[in-house]
Formats: sequence, structure tokens, C-alpha cells
Amino acid sequence: MTTDFERAHQFTAAWEGGYVNHPSDPGGETNLGVTRTVWEGWCWERKLPVKPMKFLTMPDVLPLYEARYWRGVAHLPWPLSGVAYDLAVNHGPGNLRLMLADVGEAGTPQDRAARLIDRREAFFRAIVRARPTQKVFLKGWLRRVDAQRAWLAQQAPPVPPRVLLVPRGGGDMVEWDGKPALYGGVPLTPDLIETLRLTYPAGAPRPGQYMGLNVYHRRNGDLVLERGA
Repeated sequence: MTTDFERAHQFTAAWEGGYVNHPSDPGGETNLGVTRTVWEGWCWERKLPVKPMKFLTMPDVLPLYEARYWRGVAHLPWPLSGVAYDLAVNHGPGNLRLMLADVGEAGTPQDRAARLIDRREAFFRAIVRARPTQKVFLKGWLRRVDAQRAWLAQQAPPVPPRVLLVPRGGGDMVEWDGKPALYGGVPLTPDLIETLRLTYPAGAPRPGQYMGLNVYHRRNGDLVLERGA
């Protein structure tokens, strides 16, 4: 069973590559997203041998990621915790706390996560304004932001299919509110709708007929009921 930490780290691991030591990067020597300073501090705290940066592996650094970055966000609801984790890794827990405060607590976890990603983009752009030499990294940073927005969209709960009623004489379809009602002389109930979904499944080559109603599905799963001629 995949834990939330493992799910969150799948995204982060795709962006925290192998060994780099870019002269313009203030983080200096880095491997698997872990800077030399962080790695050496971790080893000294736990009285571990300091393995050379170039030879770090994922099993070496995962305990560090979980302890330093995940535990501080694990109390947040998913998918906000997943977004916050990647920010903590990339910007540090201190910067994450400031950005979370800016985002606030209003809205769903999905809404808050979206605002946090927007705040992250603003953070990146502020870095470049303050230190123009960092512009060389901006394109890559914004690719990560866009990828995180796409990742967040994938975490959204599925939208339940609707039941749409075609008004007499045409016009915009009306969504049935789920309460018992008459439509074209047919009493609509949740049990009937479930029966229609099973009897006339999505992908059927032509509309079905039920007590004078035309019954069919849209590609997105919506069930459409229309009075027969």
C-alpha cells in the first residue's frame, strides 16, 4: 500500500535529479535534491559516516526527506500536504510556513493547494527580481510549477456524473436535483436512475427507450433523459 509520503515523493523525486554542482546555484553541491550542507548535518546529528555526495542513493536520502520535510506537513489534508511537501524540499520548511500563512485556511484542500502553487510561482519570480543572476534557473523552476499544477489536477476527486433533463421544446438542459419528481409522466427516483444507468450503459450505440423517454449517456458519464416524440 502506497503511503501519502510515498505518493508525494514520487512527484518530488522526478524533479530532484542526480548530482549537480552548478556555479550559479547558491545551494552548491547537490544530489537527489539534498545539498551538501543538509546531508552533512543529517549525518553528524545521527553519528553516521558522511557518504560522498556523488555516491548518494535514494535509500540513503529517503529517511532524511521523511524526517526533515514530510513530518512537518503530514498533518495537512491531501493533496495540500503533497504540494506543501515539494515546497518544503525545494524552498525549506521556513519559507513553506510563510507561504502557507499567505495562502490561509479558506476553501477546500484542493483550493488551498492551488493558491500555494501560485504563491510558489511568485516566490520564484521574486528571487529573480532580487538576484538577476538566478534568471538562468527560472525556466526550469516554472516548468516545475506547471507540472505541479497538472499533478494537482490529477488529485481532484472525480466529479459524479449528472442526470440531465431536456426541457420541453428544447433549450438548455436542467440538472435533476435527486429529489423524486415527474418528468414526461415518469416518476424519477434514485433507484430508477440507477436502473437506467445499468440498462443503458455509457457507450451504447443508440439511445434507449424507457416509458416514452429517450435515455443516453454523454461521453463524460452524464445520463440524459429526453421526452420521446
